[in-house]
Amino acid sequence: MTQPPEMKILLVGDFPPPSGGVATHVEELFRAVRARGGECEVLDIGKGQLPADGVIPAGGVGRFSALLASRAAAGFRIHLHTSCANPKSLALISACAAAGRAAGRPPIVTLHSGLCPAWLAESPLRRATARAALRQYGSVIAVNEEIRAAIGVPDAEVIPAFSAEFLFPGAPPPGLVELRAASSSLFCAMASPRPEYGLPVLLTAFDRVRIAVPSAALALYGTGTEGAKAPGVCGFGEVLRPQALALIAACDVFVRPTLADGDSVSVREALALGRVVVATRVGHRPADVRLVPPADADALAKEMIAAATTARPVQPVRAPAHDGLPRILSLYGWTPPAPRREAPAREEAAPCAASAAS
Repeated sequence: MTQPPEMKILLVGDFPPPSGGVATHVEELFRAVRARGGECEVLDIGKGQLPADGVIPAGGVGRFSALLASRAAAGFRIHLHTSCANPKSLALISACAAAGRAAGRPPIVTLHSGLCPAWLAESPLRRATARAALRQYGSVIAVNEEIRAAIGVPDAEVIPAFSAEFLFPGAPPPGLVELRAASSSLFCAMASPRPEYGLPVLLTAFDRVRIAVPSAALALYGTGTEGAKAPGVCGFGEVLRPQALALIAACDVFVRPTLADGDSVSVREALALGRVVVATRVGHRPADVRLVPPADADALAKEMIAAATTARPVQPVRAPAHDGLPRILSLYGWTPPAPRREAPAREEAAPCAASAAS
């Protein structure tokens, strides 16, 4: 497979570990570009910053700036993944815009955070600064319409930060098989101590679920969840993505209780794995999700109980309705190979009259 010259990509963003929506998306793009013969590196600005093949820890401001400039000068097209919801993100947007401009290769940016619209709305100066920086990008991507409207860039695209290309559940984490066997209804959620994840609301709602369904269980995964201690709650902590997918695939109902959201990767993963999903009415939610108001433990508990009655057996991975990967690869310059044309089958000659009669 030949590599077009445009497929030389530097992804700037979080990379696992720890896992999360942005890190998962960056890892998917990294694997997809390399699988198609492109050249791809990741400048990891996340908390893990562990060196790996093609993944470079960003370090402090000086090291980050030097690495960004060197990769841009070497012909990499920059694709930044950030929130646009704090001053650090705004500085990153400006830095990557400047690096791309200096190299003569317009960069790409994806804005992921559901906190972005509210943060920009707090200050006209923030909005103006963000808009000016974003207009220096060749392509601006928002993961939902609310973010696109907030940034005020008319030609920004809305593209889901999700693809089913690498959606393969792995071996279950220790304890999952036993938890599944002991539970009449198994709920699952990706959680974090950060307030926007709504963990206290989920735990309150689950207490009420247990009153109606005493044998229900709640499996949590994500940073800090290993310390979760409540009746029926099992925290698996930070897990690799194949284990997270195994958790989702094993549950009856996936729950997303966030108070703000962009376009949740875990929600799309759960839908693609055939799970029933209950989520708060924030950010973008696909059509099949059962919605409740944010921060409403009573409504969440009622919907969780109702959803458990419609849970279905694990199904094969199904293609998502809106897979963002093909569009992003096209922005990178990727053109799918034309399908091979099969030679037409030769028609067999009809038997002659003599042989038919013999």
